[in-house]
Amino acid sequence: MVSKDDKKYVIWPLYFDRNISRHMGRKVSLKQAVDKPLLENIMHAAKSLQLNPVVEKNSAHPSHHWKKNGRILIDKKEKKTILLKKIAEKLRQKKQ
Repeated sequence: MVSKDDKKYVIWPLYFDRNISRHMGRKVSLKQAVDKPLLENIMHAAKSLQLNPVVEKNSAHPSHHWKKNGRILIDKKEKKTILLKKIAEKLRQKKQ
């Protein structure tokens, strides 16, 4: 379990999934979201932003506990919303 003292944010793939509503957990706008974001792509985006990502493949988001899509832990270098937007931008660049 990650605590606030660990200086890490938890990032779930559904934060960037355009097929997930805001109510169900998406954190970025539809304009910034992508179809079926992969854990590996999110990890590469976080790595390119020098956020020292740590991948946990067998984790499941609490609202989707039946899907073990994994999660990524990143350094707390800025506010989480800012980092999510930067990661989303990298993901969109990769898709184009």
